[in-house]
Amino acid sequence: MSRDVLARAQAGGYSQFEISRGLPANLLVKYFAQHGAVWQICPDIRGMVEFHEINLIRLWTTLPSLHCILMRNVLIYLDGETKKAILERACRLLDPQGYLLLGGAETTTNLDESFQPVSHDGAVCFQRRSASTPSRRHRDDV
Repeated sequence: MSRDVLARAQAGGYSQFEISRGLPANLLVKYFAQHGAVWQICPDIRGMVEFHEINLIRLWTTLPSLHCILMRNVLIYLDGETKKAILERACRLLDPQGYLLLGGAETTTNLDESFQPVSHDGAVCFQRRSASTPSRRHRDDV
């Protein structure tokens, strides 16, 4: 992990190019202020986000319940058993209404049936499967 990238994310500053990659104008003016060439996210929003540097392969003992886990293009580099262990940890920490966001080439399918895919405007993310939602494996057995 690049500590420089983590520090930049914590700072909440974005270039014009980054801002113009899909952020609607109404959200830009509502949540950002321009400082020279940098768009800075407002302090109220920055204050809602915590950043933690962790090793995904080790235990995640210091993390609270999470509303959103961004794990894009991480699992593609790992073997199946390591992927399963990481997804199990993510599932334990993910708030029942929270979201796990993976890269386009990544999925929980055949790795952890505790997640269900959810589509939002053509993008797929994952949520914890509720106790009343049977896993895919169970639905196939019926």
